[in-house]
Parts: sequence; structure tokens; C-alpha cells
Amino acid sequence: MLSRVAERVYWLARYLERAEDTARLILVRHQSILDLPRALQPDWELLLEVLGAKEHFASLPGAATEANVIRYVFSEEENHSSLVNSVKGARENMRTTREILPSESWEQINSLYLSVVKRRSKGLPRDSRHTVLNNIIKSSQQITGMLSGTMSHDAAYQFLRMGRMLERADMISRIIDVGTADLIGGDEARLPYQNVLWISVLQSLSAYQMYRLSVRSNVNPSDVVNFLLHDEHFPRALVHSLRELESSMKLLPDNSRAIKVVRSLLRKLKPGSSSEFGGVPTGVELHDLIDDLQIELLAIHSAIHDTWFSPAR
Repeated sequence: MLSRVAERVYWLARYLERAEDTARLILVRHQSILDLPRALQPDWELLLEVLGAKEHFASLPGAATEANVIRYVFSEEENHSSLVNSVKGARENMRTTREILPSESWEQINSLYLSVVKRRSKGLPRDSRHTVLNNIIKSSQQITGMLSGTMSHDAAYQFLRMGRMLERADMISRIIDVGTADLIGGDEARLPYQNVLWISVLQSLSAYQMYRLSVRSNVNPSDVVNFLLHDEHFPRALVHSLRELESSMKLLPDNSRAIKVVRSLLRKLKPGSSSEFGGVPTGVELHDLIDDLQIELLAIHSAIHDTWFSPAR
């Protein structure tokens, strides 16, 4: 298939997954409002830091209030990674590759796009935030399931799957970072609420029930981080996403370099390995680890781009 078509399918999946996981990120912050006393709630600016958007947000008018940050992350036109712009990007990439995708998926993504554009003018007030974001998550999952169940699993599907899994791995790390940041700083007053906060992180990834089935103990930070980073069976664990990414690469030509980069990170993530990724740190150490992990995931994207979308001549 043409490299430009492969790249558009790849970005279709990344944008769709980004929209879903951005909704999950906002839900994590929203849940902390409900679970923490008012005096202990972290600044909303923290969400901007996790998304790497603090500098760009500061260049726009308005302080980092709850309403302004929610608007920026959800619908700001100048924020290319906002939820609304992510849905728009997914729709545009699907529009230009409609001939190789199931027609039903085009109808579904149009429906999702129209609903989020309509919501843009209304914002996300607290009383409707949970319902709206959950509907976006369900719609994104419906489109993903439709593509998986009705599309031939050929090269085009493998690029779709790679985009979804790499974006998911990136956003898993960011969601863990959001939850961890609630506990950074050694605020003893917040310690009694740490289990509640980590439960909200699990719930934001639809992971709470699977975590309890797998760990079979009370929720604690170390076990949650270990499950979300290292579990090989849960679809929204980092290692599982990387394994799925690797399996798609194996079905494509000229894959040696890209597979090598993925396997390098998988070795570093192996529990008990000597690398910094092999353990289960929490607090500030985990926050720093996530920053390093983002660099590793960017290297995987670069390997995909250089191998299949813009190969060296």
C-alpha cells in the first residue's frame, strides 16, 4: 500500500485513541474533585503539565482555572491535541482513506464528530461532565470495535493497530502520571486518600475489576503501578500495548529496526530488570520515570515513521 495511505490510517487510529484517552484524563481530574476535600485538591495546572501543554496554555489569555483548563483540553481550537481536534483529525484521516475502511465506521465517526462539535459551545460543566465524557469513550470504543470486527486484518489494519497501541501506551503513562501527581509532595493530610485516588486511576482505564481479579488484594500504589505498567494480559497495560504493537510490526515488511526499538523498551520494562523501568516506584521517582518513558515511546514513533512513512532513499 502507499506510504501516505498507511500514514493516514496510522494517524486515524492515534487521533481516535487520543480523543478517548483525553476524555479519560479529564475524568481522573474530575474524580479527584469528588474524592478529595476542597483544601487538598491539586491545581488544575497539573493536567496541563502532564499533557505537555503548560507553555502553550500560558500564551493564551486566562488563568489556569478549572473552567479554562477544561475548555483548553476539551475544545480549544489552538490546542491541536484537544479532544475536539483529535476527533476532527480522526475524521479527516478516515475521510481520505474511506475506500479501504468499512463504510459503517465512517458513519460512526461522523456521529461522534457532530456530537463533540455541538458540545464545544456548551463546555463541560460538572453536572454533565461525567456523562458526556463517558459517552465519548463509548463511541470511540464502538468505532474501534467496528474496525476490528469488520475490516480485513491486512497491512492497512496493522498500521491502524500500531497507531492505536502506541497512542494508548503514551496515554497510559500520562494517566498514571496524573494519579501519581496527586500524592507528590509529601502532604501527609492527603495520605489517607491515596487508595481512593488510585482506585479512580484504575477506573479511568476501566481497570478496577481486572486489577482486583489479578492482584486479589487491597488497592495500593505499588500494585497499581505494577499492574498498569507490567501486566501482559490487560489490554490497557503498557507492556500489553507494546506486545500488540510488536505483533503488528512482525506482519509488515522491513520491520527489523522498528521491532528492535520496541523490544529494547520491553526489556527495560521487565520486572526485576536492572533498568529504571523494571521496578515499581511511586511519587516523585515515578513522575521522573514517566518523563523518560515518554522519550522511549517517541523513539518508537520515529522508528515507525522512518521505516514505513518516510524511508531513507
